[in-house]
Amino acid sequence: MDAHAARTKLLAQHDQIRMRLSTCSVLGRRLLDGERVRFELDEALAALRSAFIEHNATETDLIRPLLRDSPNWGTVLIDRMLEEHVAEHAAFWELLAGPAHDVALRIDELIEDLDSHMAAEERTFLSPLVLHPDAIARRQKRPI
Repeated sequence: MDAHAARTKLLAQHDQIRMRLSTCSVLGRRLLDGERVRFELDEALAALRSAFIEHNATETDLIRPLLRDSPNWGTVLIDRMLEEHVAEHAAFWELLAGPAHDVALRIDELIEDLDSHMAAEERTFLSPLVLHPDAIARRQKRPI
């Protein structure tokens, strides 16, 4: 997949995750207000978890090949992405873990943290300046 298509796909996944977070937030507030929406929230949380898993795998699978042939620049970005993702994703899973009521109590923190994470990705790894075909080509190893 080329850089533009990869960026487009990953940004679309970010949009989907944000929509799922919004749904979980609304349902979480309703649950905490005493409405009987636990089943709906459980389903929404399962969809959010699934989207999050899919995005993480897709991101690693698409970004690594695009940047791997760039000496230093690609390696630095890839290492940073993996280092940040391991720590951040573990924190997100803690917020997403447990029964719906427990997650509902933490949903605002999850939304803030995950939205900040995705915004940072959009400024760095998913920036059009980083994932631009010309930028990638300029930084790739030159044949000897």
